[in-house]
Amino acid sequence: MKSHGSLPLRFFTGIAAAMVVACVLLSPSGCATNSDRVADRDAPLSTAAERDQFHELLLKALDREALYTLVGGLKPLSTGFWRAELDIEQPDTAEIVRVRRVLAPLRDETYYADVQAFATAHNGKRHLEAYVVHLASFAAMIEREREFWSPLGVTPCTHPAEVVAIVDRLPRADRWRAYGMLFGYPRYAIEFFVVAGERAKESGTEVGPGKDREFYHVPTASAAQGQFTWAVPLGHAERDEDRAIRERAGAILEAYRNTASRVTTATRPMVHVKALNRQLSTPFRVEADHPCR
Repeated sequence: MKSHGSLPLRFFTGIAAAMVVACVLLSPSGCATNSDRVADRDAPLSTAAERDQFHELLLKALDREALYTLVGGLKPLSTGFWRAELDIEQPDTAEIVRVRRVLAPLRDETYYADVQAFATAHNGKRHLEAYVVHLASFAAMIEREREFWSPLGVTPCTHPAEVVAIVDRLPRADRWRAYGMLFGYPRYAIEFFVVAGERAKESGTEVGPGKDREFYHVPTASAAQGQFTWAVPLGHAERDEDRAIRERAGAILEAYRNTASRVTTATRPMVHVKALNRQLSTPFRVEADHPCR
């Protein structure tokens, strides 16, 4: 049986063009359109330093909520394993180039990883964040939530970098909804967060833990709280949607802990990560007339 962690080849036929568009939107300095430069960025890692840097980022991702993207696709997209800031007046993009390069092993038929430069700057700094996408989960979510995504021109075949760029520039309420879907939060929790935020904006009331909300936490390998978490109303009782995610995450976390030592010491850690992903992937099903086929 074909792995659910892959997408049909047609999904990738326009990837080079998509990267160019995404670089213009996401990177403050753009990126090279020369095909050799793109090929160099995505080529297999060639030095011990690059492999060590990738291994460090991978292990940090697996210790955090990105585990649930890399293994099983419970979260279509995850961040949190690398962050930095870019000085707008004196931008130095060397670190962006380095991180994008060492993430090359996570750009294949199963995953896509990149660096996002956020559109809105604060105090002369632009926030940078690495992200990773489980492609099959991502496409299934776009299809499932097509009522939201289709008016934005987003389909299951849209390249993740384009989607990230679009989401970052949406009006606040839709941006929150979109990120909630990308991060794999329950739909009721997404709507609660949006409605509460908009109500507070209109009324000037305070928001935060103990004021208008509390938080539901799903443990990760490195923390019981604060990584894979979403806002819920005060006095919240666990719902079926919460429980389904928590139980699925628990199975993934247990499987990862049983094999973590092999991932940590392996010279090719992605062999073990992909084996876990094949074992635990939700059966992401696309309809027979899926346009990427």
